[in-house]
Amino acid sequence: MFDFTDEASKELQLWLRKNGTIDIQPGGTLLIKEGIVSKDVVILLKGEIAVNTTDQNGDSQRLAVLNQGAVVGEMSWLEQRPAVADVVTETDSEVLYLSIDLLERMREEEPKLAAEWQQLIARKLAAQIKNQNAWIHRYEGPGDEIEPLRKVLVLFAILNDLDIDQIAKIGVLRRIPPGGVLLKQAEEVSSIFLILAGEADILINIDGVNKKVGTSRRGELLGELTLLTSESQGASATVISTDGMELLEINKGDLKNTLNDTPAFADRFFRSLSCMMSQRSRDQLLARQLASRSRSAEADEDDDELDLTQLGGINRAGQRFHNLCQKFQSGEETRL
Repeated sequence: MFDFTDEASKELQLWLRKNGTIDIQPGGTLLIKEGIVSKDVVILLKGEIAVNTTDQNGDSQRLAVLNQGAVVGEMSWLEQRPAVADVVTETDSEVLYLSIDLLERMREEEPKLAAEWQQLIARKLAAQIKNQNAWIHRYEGPGDEIEPLRKVLVLFAILNDLDIDQIAKIGVLRRIPPGGVLLKQAEEVSSIFLILAGEADILINIDGVNKKVGTSRRGELLGELTLLTSESQGASATVISTDGMELLEINKGDLKNTLNDTPAFADRFFRSLSCMMSQRSRDQLLARQLASRSRSAEADEDDDELDLTQLGGINRAGQRFHNLCQKFQSGEETRL
């Protein structure tokens, strides 16, 4: 279980405690409301909280009970979308509120601390997805097609052109045939993979049976959980190509060296990973007909109009991804 108070450096914890707001909340206090965009990321310093979502019938389903060091509200903050669950104190609890403005100010004033914070959020979400993968198969639903635009472009909307160049320098093209296995659950993973073309099925072995828990498409990363989880070097799931894939393979050792040398790049990189994992976690819930109030809240919004800033970001992200695909898919350096 992820515990921020154990994982974070003393410097980061002191900065957040000094600049955030600490409060004592009695049992039964609603900290995060499903269907509402959260104004804060909340860290539980003492006490116990419950995370509950609603199913398609409007009934409450408990996702988790969390203790000291839990972080909640980060998905809504990262995506600026409605929260997927209610978070309620089970006991009298001491909580630390971190406003969106505060977290943005940290990026400007303390880039090293901001990079550490963002890496920890990515690690928290990695642990959350591993736990979610273990039980999400229990909820059988028809599945909803998730808007691909957000998922494909999130990495390239957050990284800048120099970041993409650094990734390209340490990447190599790899092709997987239809039905080919890219990763096997529990086996060592030495690289992460960016899907340039094609898609894959994600399977988890439950009691000796492989169960499909999701899919990954063009523009998404694979194997990134092993970059974030220290307790195991093995893959958390099996990844099988459906109709063939082209991937950019990025050696984890080379990537870590590059991130350590450039805190601003590390901040953006781990923020993009966090956004991708947040969307993956959300998509699993939506596909199983959970988080119904969040789904309803987004359905009520008018998504037909995008402002010029959003359009510009989408265009830049699309062009970056297109340029990277052209660079490698037209090249000769390929690993099979």
